[in-house]
Amino acid sequence: MSGLSGVVEKVMCGLKMANSWTDATCVIMITLIGGIPAWIIAQVMIARYFGIVYVPLLTLAIYLYYDWVHLNTPPANTTDFIEFKNNKLQARWGKRKVPMHMLVSWFLNDEIAFKGDCLEVLQKHREEFVDWRPNWDLYMFLIKQALPATSSSIKTIDATTKEIEEHYDRGNDFFAAFLGPKMIYTSAFYHGLHQSLEDAQDNKLNMLCEKLHMKEGAKFLDIGCGWGTLVRWAAKHFNAKATGVTLSKEGTKWCREMAEKDGVADKVEILNCDYRDIPADRKFDCISAVEMAEHVGIANFQLFLKNVSSMLDDNGLFYMQVAGLRKGSNWQDTQWGLFMSRYIFPGADASTPLYWYIEQLEMAGFEVHSVETVGRHYSWTLKAWYDNWMTNRTKPELKKYAELDMPEFNISAKGSLSRLWEIFLAWSVIAAGQGSATCYQIVAHKNRYDFPRDNFCSKEIQEKRKKTGSSL
Repeated sequence: MSGLSGVVEKVMCGLKMANSWTDATCVIMITLIGGIPAWIIAQVMIARYFGIVYVPLLTLAIYLYYDWVHLNTPPANTTDFIEFKNNKLQARWGKRKVPMHMLVSWFLNDEIAFKGDCLEVLQKHREEFVDWRPNWDLYMFLIKQALPATSSSIKTIDATTKEIEEHYDRGNDFFAAFLGPKMIYTSAFYHGLHQSLEDAQDNKLNMLCEKLHMKEGAKFLDIGCGWGTLVRWAAKHFNAKATGVTLSKEGTKWCREMAEKDGVADKVEILNCDYRDIPADRKFDCISAVEMAEHVGIANFQLFLKNVSSMLDDNGLFYMQVAGLRKGSNWQDTQWGLFMSRYIFPGADASTPLYWYIEQLEMAGFEVHSVETVGRHYSWTLKAWYDNWMTNRTKPELKKYAELDMPEFNISAKGSLSRLWEIFLAWSVIAAGQGSATCYQIVAHKNRYDFPRDNFCSKEIQEKRKKTGSSL
């Protein structure tokens, strides 16, 4: 039953994300709701009596629709922007718009190249040669995601551990190549576009601790701490007793080594475990989950929030920074989200519009104090990561990654991982910059009658608010 409930929750979430019946998420969910059962009935029930005629006609009708909508794309001068390395592809698509998911697949397989910088071509010219409607391969991916056995909504501890290992344990040098020395895989916060990525990340770290009203000696928990930069910052600059939780073995090793190097090992504790395995008797004055909650799965979100609530002091604050999607997404927005689900974070299905996060927090007994949208900050963060990657990916020490293929996606071309990161970062700069995707900084606390809400009105907090340029 948990499998079915996870699928139902995902379908309902998809429907609520739409503002009209023609929005992409609504079309997808209606297709899944009606199409899959109808196909099964046609095959099993109706075909029993009319199989000789009905099933072939139904198959032909589906193919003709597919051919009409997805193969006959509008004319375009695609060769002005794309270099085809495959003559058959050029003959078929050189003068037509290309479905985006097919474009990604060809790029990863080294069958095409961009004529110029990937980000610049996509940023300036994508509407001239890209067709955003989904293709058959993408529909098959969606159908598999709707099945309980493969749904990303239902996340066991083993499944989550496997997901983290596959993404985050590639090697610390791989991530340093684009994240830079801070090793922070979350959005920075810029005080002016003249700032470096490192300065903007320092702004974010300081602002986050201020939003949590962190004081000396505070017991602080960071769930999904990555490489531990935040817990070390809290220990060093706020004298907090900081605990970080991560499933990444590479991240755990890095965290502990850097805590020793920074001289805060006595104030920093790193737990290599799932959030569900944090000892139940632990209590914290403040808790953060910085772009980690997307990975828990839609069906597990209430469990996650209730775990947070059980560990949080009654007077404590919870900071949740999460990736968000536009409500009423069009096909371009949806294509980016599906690309991320397929290639980058296969288990992170809980990126949603803001309303869903607020609803989940309130259902779990939280009161939301503040929400700050930092999508443009994320776009500039991603631009810095893209520049870092394009500069560093050819360095000798990264050659081992540049030659990797990706058999899990049926991609055998050398360098496909490097190209994946190139188009992932480039496309994400655009998505975050134009509002297809965004990022929310949410501060919440337990919705209790006796919660000290006057703390938000104090002179100290108001002065810090002016200093950080953020809601505290």
